Amino acid sequence: MKISRIRLYVVNVPERRWWWSDDVYGQPMHQRSEHGIAEVETDAGLIGLTQIERNTPPETMISILNSWLGQDVLKLNLALIESPMTASFEQAVLDLRGQALGVPIWQLLGGRLRDRIPVTQCTGYKTTEHTADDAQWGWEQGFLAYKMKCITEAEGTPEKRIRYVTDRVEAIHKILPDMIVRPDIRWRLEEVWVAQELARRLQNHRLDCLESPIRKQSAAGTFSEWRRLRQTINLPIADHIGGTNLITAFQSQALDYAIIGSASYIETINQSYLAHQLGMGGWSQTVAYGPGAAMGLHVAACMPNLTQPYDMVGPMAWENTLVNEDFPFQNGCFLVPGRPGLGYTLNREATKKYLIQKHVLE
Repeated sequence: MKISRIRLYVVNVPERRWWWSDDVYGQPMHQRSEHGIAEVETDAGLIGLTQIERNTPPETMISILNSWLGQDVLKLNLALIESPMTASFEQAVLDLRGQALGVPIWQLLGGRLRDRIPVTQCTGYKTTEHTADDAQWGWEQGFLAYKMKCITEAEGTPEKRIRYVTDRVEAIHKILPDMIVRPDIRWRLEEVWVAQELARRLQNHRLDCLESPIRKQSAAGTFSEWRRLRQTINLPIADHIGGTNLITAFQSQALDYAIIGSASYIETINQSYLAHQLGMGGWSQTVAYGPGAAMGLHVAACMPNLTQPYDMVGPMAWENTLVNEDFPFQNGCFLVPGRPGLGYTLNREATKKYLIQKHVLE
């Protein structure tokens, strides 16, 4: 079953207003990102669907997609694939294989461990007022956890950085005391004492953890500063980590949660198994429209170390998912699709509305 034709749609779907950031903390490049959506057709008539990482140049997409033509999707060894768009290729191939076999993608990734994925309302930088408004909207939709990117260049001192985080957490809990908050600090508190002070001020709030609180350089090959922070605060600590660093962080007792992610979906699951074997919980993340979000749910269903809500900038973050099928959402969880393959097909009318470029490769 060989790939015979690929239809590439370069699209730009606006985000829901203030999902990511507001007019004060605006990030126009994030809100106006172009994505590639590809329908991958085989000589057997099956069509696989995949999403390409945002901000990938169209000429790069076209060059890589051309290399997919003629590949036999039933004979490939995905563990040996190396490409700038590895995850996109894996998604297309697994969608086609699943359809051919009549099984969902999660069945091809080792089998699902759960049938629903708890997720955060994963958002970016906002004022305290807009943070509270956004969290209220999310709570009404059914989100139980609010993830927020924290600290920008405007917060130029340790006190301003601390206040930016605490003010937003307090604004949420003033109206939603039961909503769990996950501050993603992106290593911008820098030093241990600053993170310690933040943890002290937030000790009575419902927090999931402190994500990436101090600078990565603090690891210094031993994670001694991260370990010191973990030993001196009452909040769990999480960071993006994998491979040998994951083992080192475990040995150093530096982290409570491992945020797993790779350029390959298969490798992401492998890293999740490693974290689970080390006794480390955690999560992963997806930033994608409908096609990519659907794949994220298949992968998350198979991750053994997924103990915390998954970060999902997905179906509710944009004006349109670009797919025909719904994303059922119940009690803060997306349900894992059970249809063959990806379980989602492209809505071509919706895609046409947001189309920037279209290319047919064969």
